[in-house]
Amino acid sequence: MSDEWVRHDVSGDGAVHTITIDKPPGNVIDIALCAQIAPAIEAARVASDARVLVLRGAGRHFSFGASVEEHLPDKAPEMLDALGGVIRSLVGFPYPTLVGVQGACLGGGLELMLACGIVIADEGATLGTPEIQLGVLPPAATALLAGRAAEDVILTGRSFTAKQARRIGIVNVIAEGGSLDAVIDGFINEHFVPRSAFSLRMATKAVRDGRLEDFDRRLAAAEGIYREELLVSHDGVEGIAAFIDKRPPQWTNN
Repeated sequence: MSDEWVRHDVSGDGAVHTITIDKPPGNVIDIALCAQIAPAIEAARVASDARVLVLRGAGRHFSFGASVEEHLPDKAPEMLDALGGVIRSLVGFPYPTLVGVQGACLGGGLELMLACGIVIADEGATLGTPEIQLGVLPPAATALLAGRAAEDVILTGRSFTAKQARRIGIVNVIAEGGSLDAVIDGFINEHFVPRSAFSLRMATKAVRDGRLEDFDRRLAAAEGIYREELLVSHDGVEGIAAFIDKRPPQWTNN
């Protein structure tokens, strides 16, 4: 592959694996990018001495979200499979996962964030799932969020500041004053690096295993709605087409 958009770095002691998405200008998530993220996650998964997997987005923004063009009917099923596969790998990851978020973290980018266990966000970050504005839905977000947070984030499509996101429970730690890198390093060095890699895996298994079956069921259901109901409807295609054409959508409500 001529374009390499994913870096997988390992600390000298093997404790910290960092996957960095570097696809300027906004780390837009498409099928090709997912094909590079997936093997990096797998390589980190089998590292027996690892204590934490860190996911980052290079540049000013974590991610503008998934490719709008790949949400049209000819590509959407493949895109759902590609991003869904990455999300499933992160949710089922065998040891702690942490994501650092700066700038925009939208749509598919927010879904990657939600798939990780610990979220550290720069105070200036903007988070949201604007898919409903385009007449579609974010399948993984529907499976990873619950209750009022899900209703607010998914059904309004509005943007949240880092502090607002923390209040609704989707951000754990806020890094102030441009200190994101330092806060991430401090967090992992305090809470993960000194621990037993084996014990972290056992604790992660205990925390996550009971939730995986419900997550798989909910994600499969949301993906089914997207494929079988949205993609064959007028409005499920119109919003995407209108965005690409730079015109207001003409909804027919079906």
